[in-house]
Amino acid sequence: MPELNELKQSQGRFVWPPRTDTALRPPPLAPEPHTTALGTLLDSVELDLLGRESLAFDEWAKRNNWQPDTREQYCWRCAGSVGPHEQDGEGCASCRTRKLPWDRALRLGGYQGRLRSETLALKFHAWRPGGRGLGQVMGNLIRAQLTESQIPTDRALLVPIPTHPWRRIRRGIDHTMVITQAASASSGCAISGAIRARYRPEQVGLTATARAKNMKDAFRACPRALARVHRLDDQSPRVWILIDDVRTTGATFYAGAKALRRGLRDSAPKGQTHSIWVCSVGVALGRERRNRD
Repeated sequence: MPELNELKQSQGRFVWPPRTDTALRPPPLAPEPHTTALGTLLDSVELDLLGRESLAFDEWAKRNNWQPDTREQYCWRCAGSVGPHEQDGEGCASCRTRKLPWDRALRLGGYQGRLRSETLALKFHAWRPGGRGLGQVMGNLIRAQLTESQIPTDRALLVPIPTHPWRRIRRGIDHTMVITQAASASSGCAISGAIRARYRPEQVGLTATARAKNMKDAFRACPRALARVHRLDDQSPRVWILIDDVRTTGATFYAGAKALRRGLRDSAPKGQTHSIWVCSVGVALGRERRNRD
């Protein structure tokens, strides 16, 4: 079982921050539905005897026939929720008058329900199996969108929104990297550490204005990583896809995309054009935009 493997791997080696075995388990979730008698029996054994708390997200999605939001459910430009006929070629009412540093936005869904609980378990409880499940589903979405746009997967790179080293030490996990690694495996796209993080206070609880101020110059391009990409392939990737867990006000993606675009402008050979996409697990809805990141 994934959680037993996590426990075995953690035995006999240094783990920071220190945590008990129960810290490897995510917060309790609602009981899982079962499709067959055998599935019911196996789940009962795992829950009662092996201590599993819930299905990994990708398995849960299969059993419940869950699918990411369709393009009609959110704006292609800002990933905000929209209704029928509320978006066009210039975006939606919330973004069409704004200049955004990225070209396209993707999401799995609204930041609620199972997406929210899995994201919180990954970010604050280091629940890696859930993060890998989210990443696998995200990678499938990215691959489908690239195929629809007639862009080969080797012409796209995944760029995780970086976690500052001090925050990674405190939490014991680089949650965006966990998601990105799984997304890379399922999409076929390589990963690039094209941007680095400067330390900033937590975004939780800040207003939209305070978030934007806090994230100003929060990231910088990594010239070595960008130069490595250009050296390996004369034809630089057509698409750079920034990956994050939650989009709240968009301040994090805004800062990350600006840093990446500056880096590409300074490092890419003249005449080459690049497209930047952003992709998040969830997009905060309504009041949560002011309270979460």
